[in-house]
Order: sequence, then structure tokens, then C-alpha cells
Amino acid sequence: MNRPLGISAIASTILLLNACSKEEQQAAPQALPVVVATPIEERIIEYSEFTGRLEAVEMVEVRPRVNGYIQSIHFEEGEKVNQGDLLYVIDPAPFEAQVNRRQAQLEQEQAALSLAKANLDRAERLVDADAISKEEADIRRSEALQAAADVKAAEAELQIAKLDLGYTRVTAPINGIADRHQVTIGNLVSGEQANATLLTTIVPHDPIYAYYEVDERSFLRGVRQFLEGETPGRGSDVSIPAYLGLDDETGFPHEGEIDFASNQIDPDTATMTVRAIFENDDEFLTPGLFARIRVPASKEKDQLLIPEAAIGTDQTHLFVWVVRDDNTVEQRRIEIGPKHHNLRVVRNGLEPDDRIATAGIQFLQPGMLVDPQPGAIELAASN
Repeated sequence: MNRPLGISAIASTILLLNACSKEEQQAAPQALPVVVATPIEERIIEYSEFTGRLEAVEMVEVRPRVNGYIQSIHFEEGEKVNQGDLLYVIDPAPFEAQVNRRQAQLEQEQAALSLAKANLDRAERLVDADAISKEEADIRRSEALQAAADVKAAEAELQIAKLDLGYTRVTAPINGIADRHQVTIGNLVSGEQANATLLTTIVPHDPIYAYYEVDERSFLRGVRQFLEGETPGRGSDVSIPAYLGLDDETGFPHEGEIDFASNQIDPDTATMTVRAIFENDDEFLTPGLFARIRVPASKEKDQLLIPEAAIGTDQTHLFVWVVRDDNTVEQRRIEIGPKHHNLRVVRNGLEPDDRIATAGIQFLQPGMLVDPQPGAIELAASN
């Protein structure tokens, strides 16, 4: 009789121990392993990045100033031309004839002037001898003045004719790359000011402009940083550098400087136009190309850097998971800045000794117990 009672007691004890074990397991859940590291601190310059387009510093449309037929063309399409180089010749024969006619007219007027002066000299001598009246002497004086005016008018007409003859040789007004021929030999071109025929265009490539748009938020941040002495502003003696990269380039290998900013925000786009200028000795940068542009947004200063993977969002704010001394996590809101190589600048919300979760954060909840696994944040080398 005692044996069955002993077995029952043992079984009851085992069941009781199993129940206690389950309660202990429920009361002490396992900690979630996460990789933890502290932010790294670097002395850096913050940069803002924009997109824009390259434009020529100037563009000249080459048009004739006289009417006529194209007699010859003296440049290849797409070649570099220098200021003063001959581009086109308009048939000069009609203009040479006009110069000759104006020259003959001038000589005729000069002869008339000589005669009028001789008549005036004779009249002045005769009036002194009372051989003619003063009225007749005045007529001779008027004729001489009229002849002198006619000479000046003929000289002006001759000068205009010579200018028109010179305009038959169309030269490059600036240095640059010439575009394709808009007309060919034998075509009649018009030099009328309102409807002058386009012959070609010339665009210089060195230096070159990059235009980009700054959004309203970036503009406001830049103004505040200027007021706080963080960056140079309009009218400063210190130039603001700008760095440019093309679509197939890594980083921003071309260095220039900001040389213009619009005087107002465009109300339609809420942006401000800014321009940077770049040297282009090899003329590789071509007007019209898409460009990535980076400009400094602060002076050099100490900044905290963390990986992008450590940053979460709750639709309204950005945050990181900070591991407290008791290995529980809290959600910490942060304000981020631009990227610096492979890391992101944190402007507010973190301290240098804060431990943040950098991996394994998908299932974290506020107050959750974690098992911190030591990790490190590393800054990638500059491109």
C-alpha cells in the first residue's frame, strides 16, 4: 500500500517542477542578440549635393551684316576657331563696285569744292575792289560751304561702302567650337537686322558654367549657417568652392567655385538658381551635360557618424536604437545631415559614448532586453 503512495508523490513532484520551469522560462525571456557600436567622431566638412546642367559661358550666333551669295566657307564643322578667323566670304563684287562708285563721287565733290573755294577767293578780292556786290560774294561763300558739306557726305558714303565690303568677310567674334554650317556655298543670305540669316554658332568650352537649383529648405539652412558664421555668403571675399562629377564619374573630380546666385526664390518652383564656374582646359566638359554638384555646407568641425543601416523611421521621425546600461533598448530620435563617404552625419540626438544597435534591429521594441554583440563602425576610404 505504501509503494503506490510513494510513486504518486514522486509524480506530483515532477509535475510541479515542470510547471515551475515553464513559469521561469516565461518570466525570463531570452535576450535578442544585436550588434552594438558607438558612433565614430571625425573632423569633417558637411557637403550638400545637387544636380544641374553644364552651359557655355557665352554663345554667339554668326549672322551676316550684308546681303549676298556665299562665295566660300573657310572652317570645318565642329572645329575650334579663334577670334578673327575667317569663316565665310560673301561675293564681294557688288560691294567693290559700290566702293568705286562712292570713291568717284567723292572725287567729284572734292573737285566741286575746289572750284567753289576758287570762286569764293575771287569774289572776296572783287568785293574789296567794289567790283561786285556783297550779296554776290555771300552767294559764293554759301556755295563753298555747300561744296564742303557735299565732300563730307561723300566721304561718309564711301566709308559705309567700305564697311559693307569688309562685312563680306565674316569672321569669328570669339574663341570657341563652331557648329555645323547652316548655309552652303551659293546660298543667298540676308543681312537685314530683323531677319539676318543664321550662318553658324560658336560656343566656347573653357571655362564652363554649371547651373543648379537650390531648394527652399537648403537655402534657408545656408542663410542661417551664414548668419551663424558657419559659411561665407554673398559679397564675401572668400570664394565658395564647388565640386563637379559627370554621370560616368566616381566622386567629384572637377573643382571650381560659386560665382553667381539669383536674387530671389522662384515662386513657381520654390528654388533659387545658383551657378558655378569650372576651368575646362581639355574642353572635356561639354555644354548640355548632366552634372552632379557638391558644395560645402559648413566649416570643418567634429561630427558623429553612423551607418545608414542603423537608422530607422516611424513615418514622421528618424531614430536609432540606443542600448542602455541594463541592456534594454530605447528609441532615440535623431537629426541627420549629409552622407560622408559610407556613413551618415548625425547633427542632434546622439552622444559620442552612446551604444547604438547597428545590425539585428528589425524586431526591436522599446524596453526589449538585448544581448549586445560588439561591433565597430568604419569609415570607408575616400573615392
